[in-house]
Amino acid sequence: MAELVILQTPAALLLCAAALFLCLFDRKKKASRGWLSLLSAVLALLAAGIDLLRGASLREAAALLTVFLLLNLGVRE
Repeated sequence: MAELVILQTPAALLLCAAALFLCLFDRKKKASRGWLSLLSAVLALLAAGIDLLRGASLREAAALLTVFLLLNLGVRE
């Protein structure tokens, strides 16, 4: 099994963590009118781009983006 590029790239790992935090924070507070969700999606795209530049497969980048897509597009109350 090949090693994951995202776990070997600290910048991408930090961007993913920041995107996850912003996404969950926006879901909890619901006061940003979607700006934090947008920022979190941009950070996730940036992390996936860094991973692709570092040699990650498209499956790895797609798996990363799918998680944030599901979190950002989930049902809101």
